[in-house]
Amino acid sequence: MSSAGIRGVAGRLSGFTVSVIIVTLLGIVAIPLLILTLGRDTWGMLMLIQIVAQFGGILVAFGWGAVGAATVAGIQEDRRPAFFRRSLQARAALYACVFPLIALLLIALTRGEILILILGAAVYLLPYLGANWYFTGEGRPKRLLLFDTVPTVIGGVLGLVGVWFTHELWVYLVFQGLGYVAAVSISAFVVRRSPQDDDFEDRTPLRALLATQRHAVSATLVSSLYVTLPMIAVEAFLPALQPMYAMANQLFRYASIALLPIQQFFQSWVPVDDGGRPRRMRIATLSAVGIGIIAGALIAFLSPWVSTLLSVGANPVPLSVSLPLGVAFVGIAIAAVVGYACLVSLGRVRALAVSTMIGAIVGAPLIILFAVLGSVPAVAWAVAISELCVAGYLLSVLRRALREHPVHPLDNGIGTDAREERA
Repeated sequence: MSSAGIRGVAGRLSGFTVSVIIVTLLGIVAIPLLILTLGRDTWGMLMLIQIVAQFGGILVAFGWGAVGAATVAGIQEDRRPAFFRRSLQARAALYACVFPLIALLLIALTRGEILILILGAAVYLLPYLGANWYFTGEGRPKRLLLFDTVPTVIGGVLGLVGVWFTHELWVYLVFQGLGYVAAVSISAFVVRRSPQDDDFEDRTPLRALLATQRHAVSATLVSSLYVTLPMIAVEAFLPALQPMYAMANQLFRYASIALLPIQQFFQSWVPVDDGGRPRRMRIATLSAVGIGIIAGALIAFLSPWVSTLLSVGANPVPLSVSLPLGVAFVGIAIAAVVGYACLVSLGRVRALAVSTMIGAIVGAPLIILFAVLGSVPAVAWAVAISELCVAGYLLSVLRRALREHPVHPLDNGIGTDAREERA
């Protein structure tokens, strides 16, 4: 790679990294502040609201958050805004349907303050209407930072200031929600003002549009199910340990967020159809394995110390829980890059759905069983086993795909799966 190419890669990667660093730092600062002002149990409930809303967000994003970036990277530039507008229309309709279901689920799970739970559901579904995946597919991290990250962070900071003075969770949720609304609105306006083909308009019927996303949404939905399930199972069978597992889960989540710049870079770098895609896929895969091992080790051995520091001693995470979550992160890193950057660009979206189904079949029964038996470390090991199964399957699919078809065009988002079905 030429020096100019290296500079371009480094610039794009560092650009995506800035957004992640800002969001992660805010989240880390928020943990001790929220625990001190709201209390350990209320903080645990907030984490549960976020996790359940994350599951509902899969239905709102409906696959665009998973494969949208790689799809955008393969679409003609002046047709991208129309693609985004149609997705936003679909996601807005899905938000209206999913919101009451998530609110009812939270009420059934926690039996807490109804208004807080309803507000929490409304707020934490909003980010799934955003354009972060679109800016990622464009390979324009500055847009992601200015129009998505900055409004969200401002809302979060104002929420923390408000909760510090009032000690009220609803104040934090309101400001956080306003930040999300600003991010979604500004991003949509910016995309709308982008150069575009005025003669082209995506008029795909809503039902047909959602049908094209079925493999992507089923993959993310099932994946979210066994990612969300441990928190729900611990809440149901081991409620006294829920705040501790919430802390472990939150640190694991921040590690996943830290992986995003790398995933985002590969999602916009790998799909370029210039004949060098197989080589880029191999580089991306090896990078994911190495990063997963290093980051997994850091999660395993630093989580006990970091959790004690951030929770002011209230929610220390034992090594018996952090170790399996570190192992799980190896699988997460591989799946994120191999699945959502490499296989999506080959049109093998169906493989994502199959891989997550394998993870759910392996992990879900074990998670529930170990929660019933009262072992949180065993629950964490069940998560690790499921993630490694997912990663192993995706690696095998990529290896077979590269052997059979060295180069596959993305075909503007209609890949191998769709062509096979038409045949």
